[in-house]
Amino acid sequence: MEKLTQTYLNSILEYKDGNLFWKVDRRKTKIGDKAGRKKTNGYCEVGVDGKLQGTHRLIFMMFHGYMPKIVDHIDGNQSNNRIENLREATHAENMRNSKKAINNTSGFKGIYFCKRTKKWVAQCWVNNKKHNLGYFSDIYEAAKAVSNFRKDNHKDFARDN
Repeated sequence: MEKLTQTYLNSILEYKDGNLFWKVDRRKTKIGDKAGRKKTNGYCEVGVDGKLQGTHRLIFMMFHGYMPKIVDHIDGNQSNNRIENLREATHAENMRNSKKAINNTSGFKGIYFCKRTKKWVAQCWVNNKKHNLGYFSDIYEAAKAVSNFRKDNHKDFARDN
């Protein structure tokens, strides 16, 4: 088994518009076949030398020469593996760029309704610390407060939806 390096990956795979294609014949694939498959969670993966690897991680290494701990999809779309959509991130940065939770009931990240006060609560996390941004009668004012806070504190990794 070959060590994953930029040179090795570029010798067996070709990058085209966010997809990888084989440059070598393999057991069930031929030169030019699309490499990998899309998983149910939206991420794509490729088997390289008997081990499944995230397509986004392989593409990052093919262009940058190293494999970071975390590769972030800038637009939040796990299937968009175009190199301009990939960046190295810390765990905290990757979480800042995450989409709103599927069990979110307000429709806005960082907003929930407090039954006791009958107001919308705005909050946001920075460096493992929760920041309460206030109670709002108007959900859109709460959303604006969280959005502004994110832009100031999360910088390029700020995501509101």
